Amino acid sequence: MWLLPDAREMTDRDWQRSDAHCVGVFLNGDAIAEPDPRGRPVVDDSFLLLLNSYWEPVVFRLPGAGYGERWTVCVDTVEPDGGPDEAEYKAGAEVAVQARSLVVLSRPPRRSE
Repeated sequence: MWLLPDAREMTDRDWQRSDAHCVGVFLNGDAIAEPDPRGRPVVDDSFLLLLNSYWEPVVFRLPGAGYGERWTVCVDTVEPDGGPDEAEYKAGAEVAVQARSLVVLSRPPRRSE
């Protein structure tokens, strides 16, 4: 799912905006459609990619708890080695993404009950 910095899902109209320099992408590791070679469901971490191509920092709001209650930084391209600072954020928190950079957040798979 493609997201605006305010955590709303992008619409077709949003893709046409000339000032759309920042997007988020939700990759749902709980919704992998293809089974493994033995026919078992595949479940992986879920990720939020926050991309800022603007020349100034942009604040992204993380989506609600339905997407994940806690997110951990695993990549931040403004870090000298690109490595994580391992900061943790709750659903709905604000994350500042520096100019022309990418932040990748991860959430472990949900446990089935």
